[in-house]
Amino acid sequence: MDWKRVTEFSRWHVEPLLLHGLVRPSRVEPLLDLGLAMLPTRFAVGSPICYSVGVGEDVDFERRLSDRCAARQWLFDPTPRTAKFMADPRNVVAGATFVPIGIWKEDCVQTFHAPSNPDHVSHSIVVDTGSAADGFQAECRTIGSVMRQFGHEHIDVLKLNVEGAEDAILQSVLDAGVRPGAILVTWEGHAPLAKAVRWTKHLRKQGWDFLGRKGWYFTYARAPANR
Repeated sequence: MDWKRVTEFSRWHVEPLLLHGLVRPSRVEPLLDLGLAMLPTRFAVGSPICYSVGVGEDVDFERRLSDRCAARQWLFDPTPRTAKFMADPRNVVAGATFVPIGIWKEDCVQTFHAPSNPDHVSHSIVVDTGSAADGFQAECRTIGSVMRQFGHEHIDVLKLNVEGAEDAILQSVLDAGVRPGAILVTWEGHAPLAKAVRWTKHLRKQGWDFLGRKGWYFTYARAPANR
C-alpha cells in the first residue's frame, strides 16, 4: 500500500470532514475571500500592516490583499527559488516589501529541508522528508525581532504558511506579547488535524475567535475592541 497517497487522500478528503464537526466558528463575521484564505472585512480599511510568512511562488493572496485593503505588507521567505521569483518585475505586489529570511521561534540560522517532490518550492524547518535534493541554511528571526527592525508596534494581519512550523512560531508570538488583529494559518506537518483542534481552543482562550476556513487555511481574529 502506498501510505503517502493514503495520507494525502486523508488530508484533503477525510480530515476536512472531521474538521467540520470538530472545529466550529465562534461567531459570524463578514469575511473577504482572498483566494487562499479569508479575512474579516473590517481589516479592509486603514492600510493594515500585514506580515505574510511563506510565499513560495504564488503571490495571488498578497495581490488580492493589496487590491482590496491597500495593505502595507512584509513578505518573508528564505527560499532561493522564492527570491528569484520575487525578483521578477511581474511578481511585484503594490505596497509589499520582500524580506528573504525565515521566521522562527528564535533568532538563529536554521536548516530548511527540501520537499520530497523536487518540483515543489516549499522547504521546511520541522519536516525532514529525507529527500535527496539539497536543502539550505538561512537566517531566521522571530516576529518580535522583525517588528522591532521595521518599527512596528503592532501587526494587523499575520499569515503563516510555513510547512509545519506554525505552532512553534505562534507560541513565540504569544510569548512575546504580540497580538495580531487577525491570524491566517494553514495547519501542516505532523498530525495537522490534532494541531488545528488544539490550537483553535488555545487561541480562543488567548482572545482570538475562529471565524472560518478555506480548506486547511484557518481564520482567527480578535474582537474589534481587543485589536
